[in-house]
Amino acid sequence: MRVKKWGVAVTVWLLEDEAEFAELFQEKLRRDCAAVKSCVWLQRLDEVLMRAAQEAPDVLIADIQLDGESGIDAARVLSDRFPALKVIFLTSSPDASQDIYNNAQHYAVRFKNCGAWKYIADDLRDIAAELDSGAHRLRMSANGKTIDLPLRDVVRIDHDKNDSVIHLADRNTRALRMKLNDLIPYLDTRFVRCGRSDVVNLDYVTGMEDGCFSMPGVIIPISRVYKDTAIEAFHARKGGLT
Repeated sequence: MRVKKWGVAVTVWLLEDEAEFAELFQEKLRRDCAAVKSCVWLQRLDEVLMRAAQEAPDVLIADIQLDGESGIDAARVLSDRFPALKVIFLTSSPDASQDIYNNAQHYAVRFKNCGAWKYIADDLRDIAAELDSGAHRLRMSANGKTIDLPLRDVVRIDHDKNDSVIHLADRNTRALRMKLNDLIPYLDTRFVRCGRSDVVNLDYVTGMEDGCFSMPGVIIPISRVYKDTAIEAFHARKGGLT
């Protein structure tokens, strides 16, 4: 039974080629772990890369021994694109787990057995608590109005007259009576300024074409003044995605 209400719930990608294990794992997450908002099951590296072009997970849970592929490779690619990503590796072999320590950064390594579930659930609760901390939230006040939002839910920010308007992943907006220059220091490296009145969260950028960032439902022009830094940040965050 879910009792605790979480300020932040994490999005999980499960990279696993065994259908029976994956389906059971997803069911356990839905039933027993309130720290998880969603769990997407992916079976191959190409599926991971395709989805990474559209969105960013908070946590990757990856079996290191896939059919002809390695979860380590997927973790390395995603970690390059999304530096804040947490990776939990699954393995059936103590010998194979040594490859993880030699080749990839990770949050935890868990062995694939019935007892691992408790430890993975604890990992996810700890990650959710970390994301809920001040380092990952936009917490500020202006003109008597206070906001407290997870940074990962902020899609973009634009300036309209006297307000900085914060556009959220749930399509709601929040407005603060302040200049964009004063708000930017509260953001982290996933955000880049691309115009006098526009800041975008690169994790929601799906592509770049003709001097514009493509985002869900909107195209954001990149102004000449911010072009070099915006494009550099885009490639650093998205691993060369075009």
